[in-house]
Amino acid sequence: MKRRFYLNKMDIEAGVELFFSKLEEYFRNDEKEVIDVRESSGRVTAEPIFANENVPSYNSSAMDGVAVISKHTYGATESSPKILELEKDFEYINTGYPINKPYDAVIMIENIEIIDDTKIKIRNSVFPYKDVRKVGEDICKGEMLFPRYHTLTENDISFLLMAGVFKIPVLRELNVLLIPTGNEIVKPEEKTEEFQIPETNSAMIKNFIEKYNASVDVHSILPDDLEVLKKTIEENIEKYDLILLNAGSSAGSKDFTFHAVNELGKVIVHGLNIKPGKPAILGIVKDKPVIGLPGFPVSCNIILEDIVKPLILNKTKEEVYYDNEIIEGVSGKRIHSSITEKEYLRVGVGKVEDRYVAIPLKRGAANISAVSKQDGVVYIEKGIEVLEDGEEINIHLKRSKEIVDNNILVIGSHDLLIDLLADYIKRYDKNINIVSANVGSIGGIMAIAKGYAHMAGMHLLDPESGEYNISYIEEYIDEYTLMNLSYREQGFIVQKGNPKGIKTFSDLTKDGVRYINRQKTAGTRILLDYHLEKEGISPDRIHGYSDEEYSHVNLALKIKKDMADVGLGIKAAANIYDLDFVPVAHERYDLLIHPSFIDDPRFKLIQEIIGSEEFKRDAEKLGGYLLKDTGNFIKE
Repeated sequence: MKRRFYLNKMDIEAGVELFFSKLEEYFRNDEKEVIDVRESSGRVTAEPIFANENVPSYNSSAMDGVAVISKHTYGATESSPKILELEKDFEYINTGYPINKPYDAVIMIENIEIIDDTKIKIRNSVFPYKDVRKVGEDICKGEMLFPRYHTLTENDISFLLMAGVFKIPVLRELNVLLIPTGNEIVKPEEKTEEFQIPETNSAMIKNFIEKYNASVDVHSILPDDLEVLKKTIEENIEKYDLILLNAGSSAGSKDFTFHAVNELGKVIVHGLNIKPGKPAILGIVKDKPVIGLPGFPVSCNIILEDIVKPLILNKTKEEVYYDNEIIEGVSGKRIHSSITEKEYLRVGVGKVEDRYVAIPLKRGAANISAVSKQDGVVYIEKGIEVLEDGEEINIHLKRSKEIVDNNILVIGSHDLLIDLLADYIKRYDKNINIVSANVGSIGGIMAIAKGYAHMAGMHLLDPESGEYNISYIEEYIDEYTLMNLSYREQGFIVQKGNPKGIKTFSDLTKDGVRYINRQKTAGTRILLDYHLEKEGISPDRIHGYSDEEYSHVNLALKIKKDMADVGLGIKAAANIYDLDFVPVAHERYDLLIHPSFIDDPRFKLIQEIIGSEEFKRDAEKLGGYLLKDTGNFIKE
């Protein structure tokens, strides 16, 4: 057979791009299987995964001490202590034990004086849920845990089990066939002649590939025979997702890989401008990739790393994690820490303009969501009481820098459409993640003004003009871009049947009505205060006005669990827990965009997604959303 020479060698980047473009249909991997969560480490989610249980599932003590009825402690001071009686006012409790009614707070054992077996003395009053780990503090039932195409880790397994997820849909693993070829190669154990070459590449190739959600079958060694090689490919092309041929890819008289692939299908690339690795063959047979790997181990390894690995990862949607690369960044928030201990602070990380920003995740030894969602860890050394907003820090990455560079930081007001958007983005590009932090609408404006976020969600009503967001933004930012995401229903989330008859803001002052509020910087809190002032209602008349939650879902959960009777929130959150909803207002929820993000391809992708009819349909299914202006610029 006529020798085949490299007449049109290609640069590797151009060769890979051309090969992948011809395999576009191949990368559409929607085949899935449902497996036990305990066996899912390293697998890739095929669908968004939602919590089936609250984490924690009950109110529990965060300290060893005594559970108390908080109102029985009011008035206790250093100079005027109070005496509490066992069973009447308190009961002893250990860390992690449930808080049973009527008790609603905990006092640390170090802060009580034991008088006798039935009496204790306290010198400070406590507010409701002091030192109580509240139900759903980490994750609420119905909350999205992971979007599709998330690569599961060992930490995620524990997280999923806690959230009541025991079976999980994952993408099917790829099946790869490796065919070693050559008259001169033998199994290492069978080498008897000096001229024979031990076939060791298959062990290296198999172990390399099986790290990336693929299984490898190694065929018996084939001789240098074109017809045998063609027959073997034909017999197996339907069974496997990818066929690798090792050796025989060069230009020698006994190198038949090119001819076999080209006669059965088409060779897209033969020969690359790299050294070593030049003889690689990239071909397609029956719409499936068939790759000829060079026989020399170093050349083979380069093609595995630069071509086969990206090919598999594109198909399996797997993220690749790298631990402990250290990058310099800034803290996106002022953080208080203990001066007596070194703190391991789990953070989400994104790159805004030319600097990395670290956003703290939920803190506390029991909050495993922070471990699953972390991009990195910041070590706050013993003796440091405050990590200042904007302070330079070292971030120890737990994901690759490539993944972190693609993260989109969304900081501000909480909304369920941000979770929906996160899942949609993964459908288009597995390497893009949304990292969100719920700091309220005002917090979102400040994050954009300081360059700590790519986008910020907000819904701030200006009482004087009736306009949303603009007057607040212009207090801090001169030039900005504001885009609408939705209009949404805000109202009173109440228990099923609305047993307390909550219909108006004045009803919040009724005896026996327990209110649950949002944090001070939240647009929902500002909306509440606007109506209270408008109707001349003092916040002091509302029981629970100072009790705060940081998301609509957490607020709704507290009502579902009878920890409150009512809270102001969005209809979609009420729907999650099958609670009743009393409409109060339709509000505009906008996204404030950082100037550096406007021309970013990731922002163009977001615009494409939220403008799609499919996204709008899924948003409307959540309830309470109107998407008439979604994607339109309010100001640009």
